[in-house]
Amino acid sequence: MDIKSSIKQRREERIRDLLLREEPAPPSPQPVQEQPLWNKGRLPEPLAPEPDPEKVWKKEHAKGGGPSYHKSRFVSGFMWRVFFSVILFGLIWGLFQYPQPWSTKIQDYVMQSLNREMDFQAVEAWYESHFGEAPAFIPIFKQNQTSPLKVNASKSLYPPMEGDIVQSFAVNLKGVEIAPKNGTGLPPDVKSVETGRVIDISGSAESGITVTIQHTGKLVVSYGHLAKTRLQKNDWVEGGDVIGQLQAAAEGETPTLFLSMKEDGDYVDPADVIPID
Repeated sequence: MDIKSSIKQRREERIRDLLLREEPAPPSPQPVQEQPLWNKGRLPEPLAPEPDPEKVWKKEHAKGGGPSYHKSRFVSGFMWRVFFSVILFGLIWGLFQYPQPWSTKIQDYVMQSLNREMDFQAVEAWYESHFGEAPAFIPIFKQNQTSPLKVNASKSLYPPMEGDIVQSFAVNLKGVEIAPKNGTGLPPDVKSVETGRVIDISGSAESGITVTIQHTGKLVVSYGHLAKTRLQKNDWVEGGDVIGQLQAAAEGETPTLFLSMKEDGDYVDPADVIPID
């Protein structure tokens, strides 16, 4: 009987302990922060800020071949280009300073390449095909690339002499040397390319006589290496009229006519505007 009462007493004490055990207090509510007026009606921003995309990109590319790597490649490539450009410039400079018989063709090619006009009409056509219309803010796209003198040359200008060009305009950027075709052996006549007025006659025993004529359209033509001429200053000539006879060359050499042309005060290539055979 004592044992049962002892067990019952312990159970009652345990039940009492369980009932009297304090339960954990609920967490106190956090105060709600009121949003500012300018952010009313918007969703709350995330607590953690988003990473900067630029910093993420730089970090990823810095692992292999990043900006520093590309920069070093650019500098290396630029230095190599400068090195080869200096060597090429030195070779070309040497060819012009110390010409050799075999370097004449190279000099002509270099001069023609430096003075060849860029085909802006082709660039304009490509731009229009890809973008619809050539940009008006680039004036050169809207300019007429063909000189009026070149357009009307074949219709109005006469060849000064039947012959072949033996020295191109690219050599001195002032004129061409024309050698006459094989004929009777007599000094060939030099003719005026167009109607004009004689504005100057000069010459020397070595270079011969040079007749300069002012033609229409602000075109000035000089005819050099003449032996004699019947013209005087302020005389008028028609296109195809004889200006004079070509000067005889030294024994074993071919006589040549030096022909130079200026349009609006600038030298132009006579081969572009005169039908020279």
